[in-house]
Amino acid sequence: MTTTTPNISKELFVEILQDKDLVQPDDLLIFQTLYSLDKQEASATDLARIIGWSDKNGVVGKVVGLGKRILKKHDIKQTEREDGTRKLWDFFFTGYYKGTFFIYQLKPELKEALEECGLTENIKPISIQNSYLFVWNPNKWSQWTDPNNEPYIEKNIEELKNTGKVTLMWSCRSHKSIRPGDRAFLARVGSTPRGIFASGKVVSEPFLSQHWSGEDKDVPRVLIEFDTLLNPEKEPILTVDNLDKGNLSKQTWTPQSSGISIRPEAVDELEEEWFEFLRTQNIRYSPFSETTDTTITYVEGAATQVTQTRYERNIYARKECLKHYGYSCSVCDFNFEKFYGSLGYKFIHVHHLTQVATIKQEYKVNPIQDLRPVCPNCHSMLHKQNPPLTIDELKDIIKNG
Repeated sequence: MTTTTPNISKELFVEILQDKDLVQPDDLLIFQTLYSLDKQEASATDLARIIGWSDKNGVVGKVVGLGKRILKKHDIKQTEREDGTRKLWDFFFTGYYKGTFFIYQLKPELKEALEECGLTENIKPISIQNSYLFVWNPNKWSQWTDPNNEPYIEKNIEELKNTGKVTLMWSCRSHKSIRPGDRAFLARVGSTPRGIFASGKVVSEPFLSQHWSGEDKDVPRVLIEFDTLLNPEKEPILTVDNLDKGNLSKQTWTPQSSGISIRPEAVDELEEEWFEFLRTQNIRYSPFSETTDTTITYVEGAATQVTQTRYERNIYARKECLKHYGYSCSVCDFNFEKFYGSLGYKFIHVHHLTQVATIKQEYKVNPIQDLRPVCPNCHSMLHKQNPPLTIDELKDIIKNG
């Protein structure tokens, strides 16, 4: 049995990529998509979703078809499985299992050949992040808010207030596709008010845990790190009535199962609706009206405190700020993508113009009025003294030396 992975040189890959009888446009699309991803790896399912094909079989079929065409023209040794069948995908990829998913990794030789053939120019990096809708039905699990029991949700909200996050375990129907880093929204179902009242990100692989009812059965779950958590009994939530428009109307917001995929075409509209809701409603511990916390950066060997607020790291506020101002530094005009190429794509810090501690009252941040993109160096310099410099003051220092 052959166990050695086929070793195709960069030079042979260049020859193959330039052979239009072998490589079809869809084959190149698979390679170029994988090239654009973090670590240049993904499952066939994720590749199909990004490209827009119905399922992973389209990816697998294209890879196998290309491998067969190559074998007719080039003498390449194949890897043989224990059952006697032969692999074709490992002409192009190495790989490994991540949970139940097999992850393709673009071979370095193929990566270099794509670059040499000019097939990677103008390719923008892509981040794989899906969004999922989880549910809570108080009629089935009342302990979270039942005043006759321990009000766990209030403790969770207090933890979020004090630490900036709270991590909870939730059942997940889409356990075969969900990944750490995916976006998570939590909706109340079963009784009014119905709608979204929490958001965060998935921070674990799916795992089996006992059913919430205490029944002798296990269900797949994930850990979710929530950045926003509201108590539907005490404060407003984003009700389903506000989600019945545009692409949002195509999604079921009160499903029977927890942890279902949110339609990709609805995600941006959902983020925008959720952002506006949080920014404009009277919500306790809103991510847009929080007191400051502090991170430490190091400037020329000296520790410098850089004061940040939670919403500066909030994806809604950051997205709105950068959509308006772009990714060049507001102080020195440095642009990471122009200098570093694709490595610097969409990299920048976001700076808050006003010290929250000096306002002496709660207020809601406006991402366009209150936030600006700045490079890490200028961000550190702005905060090098107390009170921080203004952007114009730092510009004058740079101009006048």
